[in-house]
Amino acid sequence: MDGSYSRKRTAEAQQEGEHSAKRLNVTVGMETLDCPICYNPLEPPIFQCSVGHFICSSCRGKQLDKKCPSCCIKTSFKRYFGMEHVVQSATVPCSNAKYGCAVKVAYYHKEEHEKACPNTPCFCPESGCGFAGTTMALLDHLTNQHKCPSTTLPDSAFSADSGTVNLCLQPGLHLLRCGRSVTSYFFLFSMASEPFGHAISVVCVQPNVTKPKSCNMKYECSTIGYCEISSCQIRSSSLSDGLPTGYDLILPKGKVSDDRNGIRLRTTIIQPLSFSLVTSCLQGKGLTPTLQEQPFAARGIPDDSDSDPDDE
Repeated sequence: MDGSYSRKRTAEAQQEGEHSAKRLNVTVGMETLDCPICYNPLEPPIFQCSVGHFICSSCRGKQLDKKCPSCCIKTSFKRYFGMEHVVQSATVPCSNAKYGCAVKVAYYHKEEHEKACPNTPCFCPESGCGFAGTTMALLDHLTNQHKCPSTTLPDSAFSADSGTVNLCLQPGLHLLRCGRSVTSYFFLFSMASEPFGHAISVVCVQPNVTKPKSCNMKYECSTIGYCEISSCQIRSSSLSDGLPTGYDLILPKGKVSDDRNGIRLRTTIIQPLSFSLVTSCLQGKGLTPTLQEQPFAARGIPDDSDSDPDDE
């Protein structure tokens, strides 16, 4: 009895190995796994007409005359369990495999996965440079290849809802790293010398759009008694189309002191609070939560209007 059972298990294991080998070697044209009507990837439930033409559940619901769109025969659509098994078994690699993603997903989940894939590439904004890579790879590329200056936002900024740093900006790009605890994005400041003055913009470099972050920038020149403050939402971008157009802060010509070391800018990055955290905090105070952004002062950010960046 034991010998018979052992031989049976050996045969089953051999068959499983053969099935695995077949699974690895089979190739299918992707159009076979798409609905022939809407061309979207097929996913359960899948239906077929009496002749055998398959159709997705969405398109089936639109056939009010009960006719098959492929053969025009009046029919009753029934579940196509065989095709459902095929599409569930068909796994494909992520398009970002060359950037380090090792995930394989069902074909009909491919687009959904890639919308949130952390290995989606970001692109170098420098003219004539075709580099593309993960967020951290791009950060290293800009630092080492293009010698872009950088500043690090402390990790403590991400345990609270905001963090403040002083930046010394020169015309060109300046990187604001997010500390060791955050590797999915970084901030890129760009300063251009325009006829009307210095134009500064900021973008959050990351492959996927998330909750918007905010930025409070302050420039102060004690020499001529000039102060400029700007508050803005930080746009997210993979930089596939280059640097975003538009500016977040403009320092007019004649209002900036001549500083060879760059323009000193006091910058506060404000992290978005989760709605559950906002709800908890406000309910504890007997208030009704809203989805609107709160003013800086209401969110516990110190008023630094009397402080001098040079004191840092």
